[in-house]
Amino acid sequence: MNSSRPSHNAICLGGPCHGMLTHIDQDIGILTVPVPRRSPEEPEAARYRVTRERVHHPCCAEPFIALYWAEPPDPADSACPCGC
Repeated sequence: MNSSRPSHNAICLGGPCHGMLTHIDQDIGILTVPVPRRSPEEPEAARYRVTRERVHHPCCAEPFIALYWAEPPDPADSACPCGC
Protein backbone atom coordinates (compact mmCIF):
# COMPACT_ATOMS: atom_id res chain seq x y z
CA MET A 1 0.00 0.00 0.00
CA ASN A 2 1.20 3.49 -0.82
CA SER A 3 1.97 5.25 2.50
CA SER A 4 1.44 8.74 0.98
CA ARG A 5 -2.22 8.01 0.23
CA PRO A 6 -4.55 8.28 3.22
CA SER A 7 -6.42 5.10 4.10
CA HIS A 8 -10.19 4.96 4.25
CA ASN A 9 -11.56 5.85 7.67
CA ALA A 10 -15.25 6.56 6.94
CA ILE A 11 -18.25 4.93 5.26
CA CYS A 12 -21.22 6.68 3.65
CA LEU A 13 -24.62 5.47 4.84
CA GLY A 14 -27.69 6.28 2.76
CA GLY A 15 -27.95 8.51 -0.26
CA PRO A 16 -26.15 8.20 -3.58
CA CYS A 17 -22.81 7.13 -2.03
CA HIS A 18 -24.26 4.41 0.25
CA GLY A 19 -21.57 1.90 1.20
CA MET A 20 -18.71 3.90 -0.31
CA LEU A 21 -15.52 4.10 1.75
CA THR A 22 -13.71 7.44 1.92
CA HIS A 23 -11.15 9.35 3.99
CA ILE A 24 -12.10 12.35 6.13
CA ASP A 25 -10.09 14.71 8.31
CA GLN A 26 -12.86 16.44 10.26
CA ASP A 27 -14.62 15.43 13.46
CA ILE A 28 -17.93 17.29 13.22
CA GLY A 29 -20.17 18.95 10.67
CA ILE A 30 -21.36 18.25 7.17
CA LEU A 31 -19.02 17.51 4.29
CA THR A 32 -19.36 17.03 0.55
CA VAL A 33 -18.54 13.62 -0.93
CA PRO A 34 -18.05 13.19 -4.71
CA VAL A 35 -20.69 10.86 -6.17
CA PRO A 36 -19.47 8.04 -8.42
CA ARG A 37 -21.77 9.09 -11.29
CA ARG A 38 -23.20 6.57 -13.72
CA SER A 39 -25.12 9.15 -15.77
CA PRO A 40 -25.10 12.94 -16.30
CA GLU A 41 -28.44 13.23 -14.47
CA GLU A 42 -26.90 12.10 -11.17
CA PRO A 43 -25.51 14.74 -8.81
CA GLU A 44 -21.77 15.40 -8.79
CA ALA A 45 -21.62 15.45 -4.99
CA ALA A 46 -23.73 14.65 -1.93
CA ARG A 47 -23.70 16.08 1.58
CA TYR A 48 -22.99 13.75 4.51
CA ARG A 49 -23.07 14.43 8.25
CA VAL A 50 -20.06 13.29 10.31
CA THR A 51 -21.14 11.31 13.40
CA ARG A 52 -19.50 9.77 16.45
CA GLU A 53 -20.91 6.39 15.43
CA ARG A 54 -18.49 3.72 14.27
CA VAL A 55 -19.43 0.92 11.86
CA HIS A 56 -17.57 -2.32 11.23
CA HIS A 57 -16.96 -3.38 7.64
CA PRO A 58 -15.69 -6.84 6.58
CA CYS A 59 -12.70 -5.33 4.73
CA CYS A 60 -11.01 -4.00 7.88
CA ALA A 61 -10.58 -4.84 11.56
CA GLU A 62 -10.84 -1.16 12.57
CA PRO A 63 -14.32 0.44 12.54
CA PHE A 64 -15.17 3.27 10.16
CA ILE A 65 -16.66 6.68 11.00
CA ALA A 66 -20.35 6.65 10.00
CA LEU A 67 -21.29 9.41 7.56
CA TYR A 68 -25.06 9.81 7.28
CA TRP A 69 -26.60 11.33 4.17
CA ALA A 70 -27.80 14.87 4.86
CA GLU A 71 -30.82 14.96 2.57
CA PRO A 72 -31.35 18.21 0.71
CA PRO A 73 -33.90 20.42 2.47
CA ASP A 74 -37.44 20.25 1.17
CA PRO A 75 -38.23 23.59 -0.53
CA ALA A 76 -41.70 23.50 1.06
CA ASP A 77 -40.07 23.52 4.53
CA SER A 78 -38.14 26.70 3.74
CA ALA A 79 -41.16 28.64 2.48
CA CYS A 80 -42.12 31.80 4.32
CA PRO A 81 -44.75 31.07 7.02
CA CYS A 82 -46.90 33.93 5.72
CA GLY A 83 -47.30 32.09 2.40
CA CYS A 84 -45.59 34.68 0.20
